Amino acid sequence: MADTFPLKKIVYSFYLVVSLALVLLLFMGVRQSQLYQAQVGVIEHAEKLLFQFSIIREHVGIALMEGDKASLQGLSKEMETLSYNLTKVLDTRQIGEEFKLSLANSIDLPGIILLLRSMESGEAEREDYRRLSREIRTLGERLMLFDRVLVNSSRQRLIGFQNLVIGASALAVSMLVGILILFHRRLLIPLWRLVDDADRLLAGEVAEVAVSEVCKEAAVLGEIINEQQDLKEAVAIRLQKCRRISGEMVASLGGIWAEIDENGNFCHVNQEMEVACGYPEGGLAGKKWHSFFQPPDEYGQVTDIRDLADRGAMEFTLLGAEPQCSRVVRAVFMVSQCAEDNCLVRCFGYDITADKTNIKALQKDLANEKNRKKELVRVSQLTAIGELACGVAHEVSSVGNGIINFAQLLADIEEDERSIDILHKIINQGDKITGLASNLLAYGQGDTAAREMVAITNVISNALALMAPLYKQDGIQVELDVAHLPDWHCQAGQMQQLLLCILINCRQALNSRYANHNEMKLIEIYGQAALLDGRQGLEIDIKDYGIGIAAEDLDQVMEPGFAKWPEITSAGMGLFIGRDIAESLGGSLSLESKEGRYTTVRMAFPLKK
Repeated sequence: MADTFPLKKIVYSFYLVVSLALVLLLFMGVRQSQLYQAQVGVIEHAEKLLFQFSIIREHVGIALMEGDKASLQGLSKEMETLSYNLTKVLDTRQIGEEFKLSLANSIDLPGIILLLRSMESGEAEREDYRRLSREIRTLGERLMLFDRVLVNSSRQRLIGFQNLVIGASALAVSMLVGILILFHRRLLIPLWRLVDDADRLLAGEVAEVAVSEVCKEAAVLGEIINEQQDLKEAVAIRLQKCRRISGEMVASLGGIWAEIDENGNFCHVNQEMEVACGYPEGGLAGKKWHSFFQPPDEYGQVTDIRDLADRGAMEFTLLGAEPQCSRVVRAVFMVSQCAEDNCLVRCFGYDITADKTNIKALQKDLANEKNRKKELVRVSQLTAIGELACGVAHEVSSVGNGIINFAQLLADIEEDERSIDILHKIINQGDKITGLASNLLAYGQGDTAAREMVAITNVISNALALMAPLYKQDGIQVELDVAHLPDWHCQAGQMQQLLLCILINCRQALNSRYANHNEMKLIEIYGQAALLDGRQGLEIDIKDYGIGIAAEDLDQVMEPGFAKWPEITSAGMGLFIGRDIAESLGGSLSLESKEGRYTTVRMAFPLKK
């Protein structure tokens, strides 16, 4: 570094030399202009002298030839003027001293002036005229010679100075060329080398740039670039470490860490999330991001990952190798600021699949709790109605028995056959009334009745008898085949409640499909003995051709409050209550249904030994 030449000195030296050269050339140009103007002035004065001398010589010649002395009048003053002008010419610095002395020694202007004055006064002699003629001729020759010498001297002086100017210009140009060469070698070449090394450094061909030994500034720039490269490598190492640590943290929390290149392909996805989604380790590398990430609905048509970057956290579905392996994450995409790799976008995300499941379960529990509350209110209402119905049934049964007894007494004493027939009809209708009342009383006993051996066919008949008025009103037909059912030791009231829950649901399913009377408004009831898990038992199938149940609802239709019938019906809790009653009797309740076609409810009960 000590041997390098500072760029500032190079630039200032260049400016100084250029300025001096320009000042020198300017001065020489001004001086050349002055010399040229002086030469022009000397030549003009010489021409004036020659012109003035020619006039004087013309007058003197005429006077000498014609003897006209009058022509000599005033020539002395003209000669004095000529002498004055010649003196002015000789005073200029453009004429060498040797020429001035030679001219001064060869002519006698004062003598010529005296001769002219003497001739003007008439005192001149013949010899004076001869002498004047010789002096005039000598003066003319000297002036002509002086003019040529003067012009040649000025031209030589001007040409000499021009040669000096040309030499100085050549010297200045040579100095400028030398400075430019120095400038090129000391500055431009180091800078070009620095730029080439910087390009190779960015391309990864070299580890650092070469430091210049001839230019201080280029050397400083090289050192700065090397320091920045070292700093960049240190930052890259630190970023790599931070990326590794952050990836491990995300993976330990069950989240996702992914890197995506500019073409939308995965560079890396953490192994834990790949395995969780059913992929082998590295199975997502090279695949398109949207084959794994399913963005929210508002971004469903996005194909460029950069459109999702820097938008904050969003909820994504991770498409698993199998549908059951899909996960739900809340992730954020960020444009990468690192230039050492090809990764354009990085993704951090947190797996919220379990949270979503728990939230759905909680929402479902809350909905079930609300439905249970509604059902409890409804059960309490039905309980109150049942108690009232039992009271009314007891009174109706008493009144019916009274009517039957009085009608029987009248029939015993009546002799008219027509009256006896009417009384027997009254007795039959009274039996129906007391039978309905008895069934209502038996239904109202519920769980309070003791277990006893009952004929299931009678229980089914009693339940159908309670539903008969409603079925008749709606035009519902019932096909019954339960003759092969064995007797069973159970609580008849509970069994009747179970049958009524199912029969009510059947009625509402049929009415929902057929608003008016229709031949397909049919309920089929089949009962038979069966072998259940190696034990003797019985099965009862109740089938209706109503609206049916969707396949996706079959697993949940017996949950509380799941039914989709209007709330004014009791279907919202029929199957739920029926399942509980069947389980309390030691049996089970199952469904088979085709939406829009039919529904079959199967009750299975093992018989005790």
